[in-house]
Amino acid sequence: MPPQTASYPQPPFSTATVLLIGSTGMGKSTLGNFLLDPDEEHMCENPAFAPGKGSRPMTQEVKVASKKVQIEGHGRVELTIIDTPGLNESPSKDLSHMIDIIKKLNECREIRACIFVVKFNAKIDAQYKATIKYYSKLLPDLFERNVIIVMTDFKTDKDSKQQRKRQCLNVEEVKCDTIDELCKCSNNQIKYIPQLFMIDCFAMYDEKETSKKERAAILDYIFELRPIKVKSQKVAKTDYIKNKDKVEHQKLQEEIKRKNDALKEDYKHSEAALNDTQKKKKEIDDLENDIDNFREALLDKNTDENVVAAHQSINVSSFKIESPYEITSYDTWTNGSYNFTEIVQTSQIIQGNVVGEFMLGIYASVTAYTHKKLKYQDEIKDLNDKIKEKQNRLNKCTEEWKKFKKSHTDKEEEIKLLEKYINERKAAARRCRLDFMTVEDAVKRLKELEEEEKQQEQEEEDDEQEEEDEDGEELDD
Repeated sequence: MPPQTASYPQPPFSTATVLLIGSTGMGKSTLGNFLLDPDEEHMCENPAFAPGKGSRPMTQEVKVASKKVQIEGHGRVELTIIDTPGLNESPSKDLSHMIDIIKKLNECREIRACIFVVKFNAKIDAQYKATIKYYSKLLPDLFERNVIIVMTDFKTDKDSKQQRKRQCLNVEEVKCDTIDELCKCSNNQIKYIPQLFMIDCFAMYDEKETSKKERAAILDYIFELRPIKVKSQKVAKTDYIKNKDKVEHQKLQEEIKRKNDALKEDYKHSEAALNDTQKKKKEIDDLENDIDNFREALLDKNTDENVVAAHQSINVSSFKIESPYEITSYDTWTNGSYNFTEIVQTSQIIQGNVVGEFMLGIYASVTAYTHKKLKYQDEIKDLNDKIKEKQNRLNKCTEEWKKFKKSHTDKEEEIKLLEKYINERKAAARRCRLDFMTVEDAVKRLKELEEEEKQQEQEEEDDEQEEEDEDGEELDD
């Protein structure tokens, strides 16, 4: 049995979306109609899904229908059914169906159940197996717990029961065999025994009530399942596309190898030149760094900020301070018992007298100041010379670098284009290895497949015409 989702507390709900899966002739459209409305007028005269006629399937595209249905304990709620076409028609049709399904799923945002529709005692053909395999990859979460099997065309009247008895058909064995075979096709996604229902959508007489009760049981079960989110769903690749991508991946790998070999040759031929470019660029960076450092030191020293030019502590009655730099200002200090008199300042000398009673110790001092740019003028000149020398070297180096770059523009551009092309091929190769593709990529692939099929049809027509022409020539002879 599947997980007991019915035992979990369920939030209030008003809608449920159900996906019908099955191959041609299994009764998907008929079951969809019956679940939406079992009324005879709806089933026969105005069905939501037109059933197929004979062996020709009516579901040739994805169809969606919604209707309010009565659910015991929940009143009337909206049921949306997505009727899907079977796969293995043609590569382009299969992909077209998948694109439509993904668009519908993304619109619905969540799916409450996936119903495998199979006619009672019918053979599970290759189309059915391929369809289940595809959807199990597309919706693994849904397959892990929300799969239901409905066997259609199961008649419960007395004559049908007698006929099954004469044919030695064991209903329980058919059910078990069907469940086992369907689960095998699911990429090991179904690790439980799905709930199975049996129904006859066109039952007659008293059997109509039996079918309606089974319908009610199916709907009750569906609405007890927890919905699965399907937002931003991607398109799972069909086996045909995966096989094409496998071949394409091999071609891309071979092409990438050839281009990489060509790229290595380009690198080899220009390796010395590229190394010279890198060395030249490093030299430029070093020169620019040196110039920046010199300019920073120059900005620090080439200012009018006052710095000490000379200092003298005084313990005598007269003083004279000589500075190697031009004196811009000075400060005096005493301990409060002395006074400075007759101070005279020239460009590089400060002299004067100190009045007071001198004893042992320091009782006064004079500090002469000059501008930084005056004190460090030799260093400033040296820095300017270094900046000029480095700038000349930088200009020369930059010209050499520009000249080299100009002479090798074509080669470098070729390398860039080759690298870009290789990266694009690598990205394409990675996409070939993926099991899914975006809707946009799927639409592109669909156009390619349609063009291929159109070309193939044209070639077949040309071959047939050529054979007819040859047969006509033989008759003339």
